[in-house]
Amino acid sequence: MHKTTILTLSVMTLILGVASLPAQARIKCWTNKDGIRECGTSVPPEYSQKGHTELNDQGMVIEKKERAKTKEELEEEARKAEMEAEQKRKAQEQAKQDRILLYTFSSVDDIKMVRDEQLAALESNIKVTQKRNEKAQEDLDNRIKAAAAAERAGKKPSDALLKDIDSLKQQIQNNNKFIQDKRGEMDETQQEYSQKIERFRKLKGDS
Repeated sequence: MHKTTILTLSVMTLILGVASLPAQARIKCWTNKDGIRECGTSVPPEYSQKGHTELNDQGMVIEKKERAKTKEELEEEARKAEMEAEQKRKAQEQAKQDRILLYTFSSVDDIKMVRDEQLAALESNIKVTQKRNEKAQEDLDNRIKAAAAAERAGKKPSDALLKDIDSLKQQIQNNNKFIQDKRGEMDETQQEYSQKIERFRKLKGDS
C-alpha cells in the first residue's frame, strides 16, 4: 500500500478514536527522519524539537508548533534586535537634537553668530597665552644667559637659578600644549557648526 494511503488511514483511525481520549488529548503530526509525515497522540522525543501540528477531532489544524531555533539562529536574532534597538536610540537622539537646534536658532545667521563668538573667545585665549609664553621665553633666555655667565666665570649657577630655568621651561611647554588644545577646539567648533548649519537647512527645507 502506498505511504500516503497508509498515512491517511492512520490519521483517520486516530480521529475516530480521539473521542475515547481525555478532552485535552490532541492528534499531533510530525515529519520523521525519512521525511514521512506521521501522527499520534504524542510526539516521539527525537522529534519533539523539530516542530509539529496539532489537529482537532475533525482533523483540522488548530495549532502549529514551530521547531526549536538553533543557537546560531538565536544569536542572529539577538544581534538584529540589538542593532534595531541601537538604530532606534540614534533616531530618538537625532530627533531630540533637531528639536534643540530649531528651538535655539531661528536662522542660519544666528548659528554663524554663535559660532563666531565661540571662535573669537578661543582665539583670545590663544593670544593671551602666546603673550605669556613670549614673556616666559624672555625670562628663560635671561636666566640661561646668567647661568652661562656664571659658568664662564668658573662658578656653579645657583640652585635657585637652575630651578627657575626648569620652571620656565615647564611653563612654556604647558602653554604650548594649551595653545595646541585650543586650536583643536577651534577646528572642532568649525566642524560642529558646519554640521549644525547643514542640518538646520535640511530641517527648514532650504537648499
